[in-house]
Amino acid sequence: MKIAIPTFGTRVSPRFDCAQEVAIVTVDEGRRSERLELAASDWPPHERVHRLLELGVDTVICGGIDRCTTMTLQSAGVTIYGWVAGEVEDALEALLKGDLDQEAAMQGGGRCRCRRFAGAKGTKAPQPAPPQGIIDHDASGRRHGRGHPAGT
Repeated sequence: MKIAIPTFGTRVSPRFDCAQEVAIVTVDEGRRSERLELAASDWPPHERVHRLLELGVDTVICGGIDRCTTMTLQSAGVTIYGWVAGEVEDALEALLKGDLDQEAAMQGGGRCRCRRFAGAKGTKAPQPAPPQGIIDHDASGRRHGRGHPAGT
């Protein structure tokens, strides 16, 4: 398995398309065998996808990622774990232990549902209630409402 993680220092970058670096981690039989840190600040968004595919990446752990990039990566067979926040090492360990679930919202483009990791134990922080108000998205990702929660 070859995993790409856009980084911001030691943390998962909040946005896939703005990461200054990308960590490429190769895992063989459940153990890390190689790690590369690639400078990505000069990679345009469309080129990020192509470079990852050229490198043989089959899994991406990232923060925010747009729908077009998600669809392009998924159509190439890449598994995406999106809306992840926290330390790179904690997110990677959670994936290797099977504790990082693929985000169902990746197909819909709704609200950000961040997953955070607390310390070395890799435990997930409780999720805050979704905000109500000014702009909301329905299940298909369409924006609606001005000052009203969805469906009102």
